[in-house]
Amino acid sequence: MYNGIVAIDDPGLKKECSEILSKFETISVDFIDHTDEIDAEDAFNSLFFLTNKLSDNNSAVLKLLERQFPNFPVIFYNHSLMLSETSINLPRKNLYLVVGVERKEHLKKLIRRLVNGHWRRIPYEELGIDFDKLSPRMKRVMQYIETNDLQKCDIFHLSDYLNITPGYFSQLFKIEIGQSFRGFMQKVINYYENLLFLEWGLEVKNVSKLLGYSEISSYSRSFKKRKGQSPRAYAKLKTRAE
Repeated sequence: MYNGIVAIDDPGLKKECSEILSKFETISVDFIDHTDEIDAEDAFNSLFFLTNKLSDNNSAVLKLLERQFPNFPVIFYNHSLMLSETSINLPRKNLYLVVGVERKEHLKKLIRRLVNGHWRRIPYEELGIDFDKLSPRMKRVMQYIETNDLQKCDIFHLSDYLNITPGYFSQLFKIEIGQSFRGFMQKVINYYENLLFLEWGLEVKNVSKLLGYSEISSYSRSFKKRKGQSPRAYAKLKTRAE
């Protein structure tokens, strides 16, 4: 499941958001009262932060998130654009203003766009996969990979999810996708790492968290085994390119 964080103190607006977000089966929502309740590590895998207030009271937390995870979307949702003078100090990157009488429809469209553009979306075209032609069961597998802890995206968890044996799952996957599950996941992880390191410029500690590692050392060992160099050396490729 994708996770969304919502901090709205207006009962009417909160009800609107709840009704809209409940339509998205792949999104679970954490309703909080204040932005200081946001845990930076939990926010890494969140799809968005939605609020009806933008002021100095929450700008510090939002700026922290922006520094650690530059592409973290912040959605301002309200009847109108009621920003205070202090709002000029708020983060500008990935700040979405959803206001006015058509705000509900605009929010639906924005959430769909965020889901489709989330960093965990598998690059089907790049991997030579036509998602629309996959069987319903294999579509469930792909959606599971996109929305669950990556450390649980292995043959055993997925076969249990489909209620079949690991051996049968491996056979089905190779027949339909044309490659082994392990080889497929290595390509997916490689895509994620290229995106997070080379395009977004995230630090190693943040990438390791996003990929489900509790210890940087464990991630570094895995990375070096796969790519023959440390993640820190790999991340410097972006600096050299610039």
